[in-house]
Amino acid sequence: MESAKYKIVNSLLHFNVIIGKKLLHLLAKYEADDYAVKNEKMDLRGISDRIKSVVLHDSAIIDARLAECRDCEHFIKATSQCKKCGCFMKVKARLATASCPIGKWEKEYDFMKGRNATTVTS
Repeated sequence: MESAKYKIVNSLLHFNVIIGKKLLHLLAKYEADDYAVKNEKMDLRGISDRIKSVVLHDSAIIDARLAECRDCEHFIKATSQCKKCGCFMKVKARLATASCPIGKWEKEYDFMKGRNATTVTS
């Protein structure tokens, strides 16, 4: 009889641990959602949309940036890298938040403020 009671109590404790883990997970999720609603600046649930917005899709801007880079004395043709910043320019030219380290082209989008860089006032 003693071992049957032990098995029942042990099973109940094991079951309790499983339910406890699930409840803690749900509690953490709801607390995170509540925190995100109260602190909108820290809301990372929509981060994929914000990241998508910093990738340029306008080929005219990308081509103009790359043309400036190719004509620059700091451009390494073999690797398409900039000697000043070390970036691979085929990638950097597509980022709306990026700018040339020597000022040949500026950023198109201010990621932190969530708007076009031309509308941002310093």
